[in-house]
Amino acid sequence: MTYDDIPGWFYPIDQAGFAWVLDFQNDMTPPGDLLELGTFMGKSAILMGQKLKPGERLTVCDLFEDVVTWDGVDQTEKAFFGSRTPTRQQFEANYRAFHPCLPEIVQAPTGTICRHVAPKSCRFVHIDASHLYANVREDTISARQLLQDNGVVVFDDYRKPECPGTAAAVWEAILNDALHPIFATDAKLYATWGDPEPLRAAIIARARASDWCRTGNPVAIRDMQIIRLARRGK
Repeated sequence: MTYDDIPGWFYPIDQAGFAWVLDFQNDMTPPGDLLELGTFMGKSAILMGQKLKPGERLTVCDLFEDVVTWDGVDQTEKAFFGSRTPTRQQFEANYRAFHPCLPEIVQAPTGTICRHVAPKSCRFVHIDASHLYANVREDTISARQLLQDNGVVVFDDYRKPECPGTAAAVWEAILNDALHPIFATDAKLYATWGDPEPLRAAIIARARASDWCRTGNPVAIRDMQIIRLARRGK
């Protein structure tokens, strides 16, 4: 199995975004755990596992096959998965193809994650589970409780027309709850409740040093800024 064989919507620009953020943290911040809320077949979790430092832990929380029976998933989301409903067995097989040991796996609604992960223990949280407003809002509140100072939260599908609940929850947190955007791709938004400037500067430098991606000019949102990370030519 190769990495590209794993199904999912984890595009190269976000593979770079994850890697650059986690590399920056590995060089510049204290140790901390990694958390993924919604993992599908494990493509992004595998990359996250590659960036763990000794003593750190990766936790993934997903309903897996229980997504078809949980009341908190609406019919649209159930229909989206259909025959593609991921199983825990598939996730574990994919992860083991790249790592000798599995991460901590919580097969439960993401709203329970604070029962399994300690407050202020994480440096990186990826939110990619239910896209309903109430669930994304709950996941955002959990991320704030679990992240260390200057920890990074990443939101999937923050701008898709099919996911207005995600957009509403993300921008509510930015405009009302002191969440600071750092940078965005077409698929994901990267943010922090800490200081966004050091990481934003590092991302701009990494993009400039690459031969395939770029950052645009910063865009002001109230007293905050955000940049776009994209492939060159886009």
